[in-house]
Amino acid sequence: MQNKKLVLISIVVLVLIFIGAIFGFNKNKSNKIESYAKENSSGAPFVREHSVKLGDNKKNIIITQFTDPECPACRNFHPAIYKIYKEYYEDIQLVVRYLDNHKNSAYVIKILEASRLQNKYKEVTEIVYKYQPEWASKTNPNPELLWKYLPTIDGIDIEKLKEDVANIDISKLLEFDRKDANKLGVRGTPSLFVNGKELENLIYNEFLDLVESEIYK
Repeated sequence: MQNKKLVLISIVVLVLIFIGAIFGFNKNKSNKIESYAKENSSGAPFVREHSVKLGDNKKNIIITQFTDPECPACRNFHPAIYKIYKEYYEDIQLVVRYLDNHKNSAYVIKILEASRLQNKYKEVTEIVYKYQPEWASKTNPNPELLWKYLPTIDGIDIEKLKEDVANIDISKLLEFDRKDANKLGVRGTPSLFVNGKELENLIYNEFLDLVESEIYK
């Protein structure tokens, strides 16, 4: 009986040590990440010159989103991100970074980046996520299906978009974004940071609280 108690106590102690180690690791990681935001006036590694930047940013609130257009979780959380963007676009800057973790991601990112030349990035993003279940089907993925839906965007020049997609080089862009993601400990998508503070859970209310805590502090 005594031995069983000792074993139980030992297990509890080990579990507490393990939990403490995880907490300490996460705390150190958070401190390190936030220090990047304070130390680098250029915004790196959260934002680069090539990055998509949306919003007026009157209150200097940088929301960095690491995303993958073929990622189902990115599609699911996209409405939450854009709801906050639409409400606070005057105060914030939404920065889009890429992690091409899926087979067809790079092709779709080329379309997204080419759309910037026509100021149609947000519209193309909506099409990409709306029809993701179709073009990114697990059984028969075909990103070229997007060309079926892109002409529905008002004012877009499809022939120019096709030409720009054929000529655009995103290799360095993807390389920079992945290096910055690695530096920040980002592996999966979507991953979000608000002024260097990482969103721990993909929950709308937690994201809203994090954004508003920076706006109104």
